[in-house]
Amino acid sequence: MTVRVALLSHRLLRGVLLAAGGASVLFGLLFLGLYRSQLENERAEASLQLNRMLQVTWENAMLKRDVEGLRDIVGKLGTLPGIRDVLILAPAGEVRFASDAAKLGRQMPAVAQATTAGKPLSRFETLDSGSEVLRSINPVPNRAPCTPCHGAVATHPVNGVLVIDYDAAPIRASAMASAIVLLAAGTAALGLTLATLWLLLRRHVIRPLAGLDAATRALAAGDLAVRAPVASDDEIGRAATSFNIMAGRLETQVALLHANKTYLQEILDGLPDGVRVIRVRDRQVVLANRAFCQQVGLTATQVLGQACHTASHGRTEPCVPTLVVCPLHELHDNGASLKTTHHHQNAEGSQFPAEIHAMRVELNSGAARESYIVESVRDLGQAVSISHEQRLSELGLLAAGIAHEIHNPLGSVRLGVQGLMREMRDGRIAPDQIIDYMRLIDQEIDNCIAVTRRLLLLARPPAGSLQLVVINEALIDILQLLEYDAQTHGIIQQTEMPALALRILADEAEIRMIFLNLIQNAHHAMPNGGKLAARLAADAGHALIEIADSGVGMSPETIARIFDPFFSRRADGVAGTGLGLTIVKNFVARMGGSITVASTPGAGTRFTIRLPLAETALEHGA
Repeated sequence: MTVRVALLSHRLLRGVLLAAGGASVLFGLLFLGLYRSQLENERAEASLQLNRMLQVTWENAMLKRDVEGLRDIVGKLGTLPGIRDVLILAPAGEVRFASDAAKLGRQMPAVAQATTAGKPLSRFETLDSGSEVLRSINPVPNRAPCTPCHGAVATHPVNGVLVIDYDAAPIRASAMASAIVLLAAGTAALGLTLATLWLLLRRHVIRPLAGLDAATRALAAGDLAVRAPVASDDEIGRAATSFNIMAGRLETQVALLHANKTYLQEILDGLPDGVRVIRVRDRQVVLANRAFCQQVGLTATQVLGQACHTASHGRTEPCVPTLVVCPLHELHDNGASLKTTHHHQNAEGSQFPAEIHAMRVELNSGAARESYIVESVRDLGQAVSISHEQRLSELGLLAAGIAHEIHNPLGSVRLGVQGLMREMRDGRIAPDQIIDYMRLIDQEIDNCIAVTRRLLLLARPPAGSLQLVVINEALIDILQLLEYDAQTHGIIQQTEMPALALRILADEAEIRMIFLNLIQNAHHAMPNGGKLAARLAADAGHALIEIADSGVGMSPETIARIFDPFFSRRADGVAGTGLGLTIVKNFVARMGGSITVASTPGAGTRFTIRLPLAETALEHGA
């Protein structure tokens, strides 16, 4: 975290310095050029002024015929600091007067003709010696008083040319020195401004962002208790506050999710049969209940992460498919199931016969879809009885559907949490998006809670006393628990219910077990898909319950034996326990009701149960 923050501050500092330094150099050079040009222009203008003064002196001297006085003035001007030469040229370019006597008589026609339209000018020129001078050239026009000596103005417009050469080096040096001083002062002011800007940026941006970044990374690493420091009430401060609110909600939701996961594990641990989930791609056991761990004599920590053949068969290599019916080898399609018998081995090396109910399911793990084998393992060495234990063993057959109903919401929650962390890490999330993520997570957790509620009502032991049960709600709950099984087998479940709720006096767990057995039997009767109709109606103080399927139907000989214990003729070819309908008949009789069946081979089966409504039961009891 510190390294990344340092990199950010360094990048900002380098960016600011490069931008400011580049702008400073650019504007400094531009300013230096402009300043030097302005200074040189001022010097040139000054030289022209001096040249004009010399012109006046020359004109006066000429009018007075004071040639010696003019020569003396030219000589004295040549001795002034910074002036290298003072020349007076004839119109044709011959040097008539010069501060340097060696230049008298020299021809300089180019200089005499340099001006345009007789206007004075100043410019920098390089002499033959290589030195540079600022040359001021001023043509002296012919006037009426001068015509006696110089001729008519029309034919002789110029009397002569005044030339003053200034040493250019001091001028340029002075311009450069002044520009450098000004540039240094501007650079110092800019440096002070940048330092102040950097301190403000570091205090109000870099440090708050560093704190927010550290909190975000800690949250991404799993520290749900982390909170970002809130330094001020600006945009970053409000972002930190929103992050803290989001982290608090996420901590609450994850805690609730963990509690529900623990709750689900406790429900599975309440099943008398062993349940384990095997990931197909690596054969590892990813979920196991307490009963399975007791069967193999290992702890949950020892079982989870082991290969399936190691946990239950004590093998280091996978089972040979030609010697044993391996669900991983036999089940290839989503929803495919089988029932077989194995010999499992416990930690002490002893073997026991086990009945395996297995189903293949495909679940979304967040990154991709994974295939799993869900196994319900029953120790055949234990005695079988029609009791609460038997009812719980039936729940093992729902393991695949339960895993699907729970795993999908959990997968959505996981995607929501990962998306939330990713958006926070990239700094692209807004409070509204956080609320949307939290709403999604909360909704999926409610779905998990609804599934566990239905399982609890189905799995709890007999209450010992009658309860007021709304059978409409109980029937809907069981249909929802079996919806995944119906979808995987191409079965359409339909319901017909009265507007008013039907209430009976019964044990809620028993009425739900009745619905579970009848609907499961209807599913088994339609291995190639079909339609299941569940109907409720009130009739003369009784509740009528019909469970009808469009399956293979039953012969009269089969109908005569379906309520016998251990009699099983499932249409899907899988051997059953033969106890489901026996349980149903006993429960119905205990509630003071009756059950009948009507079936035609190839046309389906209808079970009809008649139970007294609560009002009727109370009247008879009175």
